[in-house]
Amino acid sequence: MGQLFELISNQAVKNLDDGYTECHVCQKTGVDLYPYQGKVTLEDGTVDDGIYAVCYECLKTKPLVHTCDFLYMETIEKHLDSQSLTKVQKAEHKEILAKKYNQSPDIPLFLQRPDQPLCCKDITEFTGYPGNDEELYKISENNIYWEEGIKEKSKYYDFRKYGSPESLHEIASFECRHCGKKYFTFQFT
Repeated sequence: MGQLFELISNQAVKNLDDGYTECHVCQKTGVDLYPYQGKVTLEDGTVDDGIYAVCYECLKTKPLVHTCDFLYMETIEKHLDSQSLTKVQKAEHKEILAKKYNQSPDIPLFLQRPDQPLCCKDITEFTGYPGNDEELYKISENNIYWEEGIKEKSKYYDFRKYGSPESLHEIASFECRHCGKKYFTFQFT
């Protein structure tokens, strides 16, 4: 489990580049900033929906919500529906998972929609992108394919046979912190 962010392994955490100089929530400068496309409810009750760079402190303490979080909430609900949970347990788990999701930066970057795999009634940890073709082959041949749920991967995702994607960052790998199962997503441009 990552030390900074529960859903992102330490080696996979990436700060924003120097193009962003201040947190869009608290306006602090000189702090590490993380990507976050979302909105925050301010103390006066107004909503600022122009959030793109956030510091760690604001991620953990402010009422931030990812833009289009409803898409991922649908995936969470679908996963929880497949578990043996009472209505109360499902509601509790959904609240916990929504908080974890909204307190995590946009790492990895999902090009199509947020889709971090779920396993053991929890969100898996992002472990990184393949660094080269050999890592790509290892991930895509050994990990479970996820696309809004466990799916049969297309024969064209045999990257050894059909070639690598345009960018290795289109492939993201994840691991369940509870059972150790490994997953991958493929969101192409």
